Amino acid sequence: MVSNAMQDGMEVDGAKGTVSPHLTRLLVRAGLAAGLDRSRLAGVPGLAVLNQNGIRIPTATCLRVWELVAGVAWEAGGSERVMELWRPGALGVWDYLFRVSGTLGDALDAAGRHLTAIADPADRFLTIRDDDGVTVTYQGPYRDHPQYPLIGELVPHMLLVVASSATGRRLAPVRVRLPQRASTAARHVAELYNTTEVEFEADHPSITFAEADTDVSLPRADPALAAILEDHARLSTVVARPVWKWLDRFHATLESAVAQSPPGLDEVASRLAMSPRTLQRRLREEGTTWRAELEKLRQRRVEHLLRETSLSVESIATRVGFTDSRSLRRAVHRWYGHGPAAIRASGPT
Repeated sequence: MVSNAMQDGMEVDGAKGTVSPHLTRLLVRAGLAAGLDRSRLAGVPGLAVLNQNGIRIPTATCLRVWELVAGVAWEAGGSERVMELWRPGALGVWDYLFRVSGTLGDALDAAGRHLTAIADPADRFLTIRDDDGVTVTYQGPYRDHPQYPLIGELVPHMLLVVASSATGRRLAPVRVRLPQRASTAARHVAELYNTTEVEFEADHPSITFAEADTDVSLPRADPALAAILEDHARLSTVVARPVWKWLDRFHATLESAVAQSPPGLDEVASRLAMSPRTLQRRLREEGTTWRAELEKLRQRRVEHLLRETSLSVESIATRVGFTDSRSLRRAVHRWYGHGPAAIRASGPT
């Protein structure tokens, strides 16, 4: 049985390009606890109001925070460091859905239906029931983002931690699939997910819970309260106030466009409901240019693909929108002072 969690149309339309601040708060706290210099967060759009309720911040802000905290936080424990800071309610109404649902299977279905309560509407949980149990697969538009392997590591661990809290015991998944390359720290990965059944280089991250765990009634099951919280999850997303400036909208639109193909000026301008000339003028007013923004985006994507995949330089050049591999090599030399081979040799971030 396959269940593809779809959200209410009004909820999705009103929240496009934004996320709730809950996960970003955990990321910021984990980064600061690991030694991130607070000054590096200055000027990141939306962080000044991060602790307010009833808001949604740009998805691009959350991705920028990922970039800032990735190094220090993952050197200090990564996903485990982030979720050590989690307590019930830290992800808002979304994680309370786990505590009051009838079974863990019901909770996973509800979490998929209302993923927009913590994530961008472009994010999806695909729930599959088969002989192995219940598999939840995360599908998002960030596969070419430099921090996608870390996002792919965190999502299954987050589900495991929240599900274990709901059941009152630490669960042992049947299987976990991750998009990154196999890690040499096999013991750490096994401890992180409480299973040795971890597969790497998957298309999407996923976690499979045993049927024996998903079908048993949860200790705090409350069907009436669960229905109330589902309504609250839906309505809180609809009425939340987006907090972003025009440049944040541009970054969010650019990130969304690049998930499908190398973005063009005309396409991004159309998505922003303006002419290409107006888009270029607005970027100049913000102290940047289309060329500069596309260059930064290409640099992030090239580094990610070199580090995290085995794609050839020619294939990466095509994906990222360079005319040929020579153009890509010249760009890499301009950015880093050396060629693609040195980046690839340094391994995953």
